[in-house]
Amino acid sequence: MGKIEFKKTEERAEFLDQREGYLRKNISFEIRKDPLTGHFSRILPFRRKLSETVLSQETLEASKKGCPFCPDQVDSLTPKFIPEIAVEGRIRKGKAISFPNSFPYAHYNWVVVLSDEHFYHLDQFTAEILRDGFLVAQDGIMRVGKREPDFIYSSINWNYLPQSGGGLYHPHLQVVIEQFPTAFQEKGIKGIRRYQKETGSFFWEDLLLEEMEKGERYLGHDGDIHFLVAFSPQGILGEIITLFAHRSAIEDITEEDWIHFSGGLTKVFRYLKERQTFSFNLTLFSGTVPEVHSWVYAKLCPRMLIPPWNTSDINYFEKLHGEVICVISPEEMAEGLRPFFKTGNG
Repeated sequence: MGKIEFKKTEERAEFLDQREGYLRKNISFEIRKDPLTGHFSRILPFRRKLSETVLSQETLEASKKGCPFCPDQVDSLTPKFIPEIAVEGRIRKGKAISFPNSFPYAHYNWVVVLSDEHFYHLDQFTAEILRDGFLVAQDGIMRVGKREPDFIYSSINWNYLPQSGGGLYHPHLQVVIEQFPTAFQEKGIKGIRRYQKETGSFFWEDLLLEEMEKGERYLGHDGDIHFLVAFSPQGILGEIITLFAHRSAIEDITEEDWIHFSGGLTKVFRYLKERQTFSFNLTLFSGTVPEVHSWVYAKLCPRMLIPPWNTSDINYFEKLHGEVICVISPEEMAEGLRPFFKTGNG
């Protein structure tokens, strides 16, 4: 077993505070380095504000008009797969349905509509709804793998609500399958290779063992599906990592694994709703090079609009400097999440 380096430094800023008669004031914050990719996060726990954005019934009703994912229109307003992928045109499981993206940005880029229902609040998602969506996504990925075995880099992605970049309120996933990794996937593969070369050990396994031993950010597991809070988060409201232990590719994930993962997500969703946070980005990453062993892993970043003017939570520091400003410490986030993981499946 290698040794994961959790690198962080404490920095200080000084100013004369007008709120306290211009007394000298010191403000402390942390800079953390991700042990896998090397990206930096700045932890500013003094800036947390609750989102004041409330989704009105009027907005939801308006969003139904012309929604191409609702059951009365999905068959006429969405494309079909080529017969080499799905002779039936669209892939279905329960209420979930998959079809190609009308505006693709990858060689294989698909949509998975999760349900007939136009909208679910976070606490209305069930493990079964999520499981069926992931199974449909996995089915399509496996079909491509049989047809084009070189397309080994896949991801399942979710923008939930406009704060996260979601273009439609109707809940849906997006699948990307390519011959080459995305920029972030490649950073992860390089990080695993570097760690393997330096320590002779496997990064994800060492990270999991160390996080379980420390207990500061580890949340719990169901079967081989483990949840923890990221040491160096990629989002303003932190980041939750899921490790699919011993699953090298999305194709290896079992239906039971999907239920375990989906149940964990419903726990995260309840935590978010309790904290008046209603949006997130989620990605499952799969694929590596032959000489580098990996596990499937997922990252979830809560999203928000900053009150009072509904300001974007992404600013110049993240967009142009590549560093994330986070307003909650990962350890505090884990403390808030842990009670939800002590209860049963969602």
